Amino acid sequence: MKSTKFVLLAMLSVVLLASCQSREIKIKKLVKSHLEQSLENPRDLKVKEIAEPDSAFGLNYFTPQEQAYMLGTVTNVTKVLMERTAYMTKPDLDDAYTMTLADLEMRMSTGLFSGMLGDMKKGPWSGWKVRVTYTSKSKYGCKYKAQRWYFLDKDCQTVIRYFDLPIVGTGKKDKTAKPGKNNPKNGVGKIVL
Repeated sequence: MKSTKFVLLAMLSVVLLASCQSREIKIKKLVKSHLEQSLENPRDLKVKEIAEPDSAFGLNYFTPQEQAYMLGTVTNVTKVLMERTAYMTKPDLDDAYTMTLADLEMRMSTGLFSGMLGDMKKGPWSGWKVRVTYTSKSKYGCKYKAQRWYFLDKDCQTVIRYFDLPIVGTGKKDKTAKPGKNNPKNGVGKIVL
């Protein structure tokens, strides 16, 4: 009797492991395909990390740690952009870095805050969320690094919602910036690669 229970338990474990593994493979294929189709320069895409999928409880719910991380990222991006443009008084429209960062910030704000303005209460299990760290090249020719957060359906077949968070370093010298009067604080920050 004990051996039968052991065999059943072993078989159940194998089935559970196989389903988890197949879910992770589905998610990796789905997010890579989505990234390739949605970026301006897919041939420059390099996926650095696909985090382990986490349960999603609605499309607007984030843990307190995730919220703190996201707000810190928003603060860093805004700080770098404001300092590079002298608080929007002297934007250099020919600076690929500044234009890339402004474009990423607008997409981040639209994707992130449109979901956060609604009800952020934890709802019933709705599927999966996964964070993908990648590098690519913007339409302005600037390389950048970002994290894309995905919300997927329960079967890992459909992207329901996504948004990007650019990753910037603050306080590091930026070798890509053009010196001059339009960049009074050259070296404020750079996109981390």
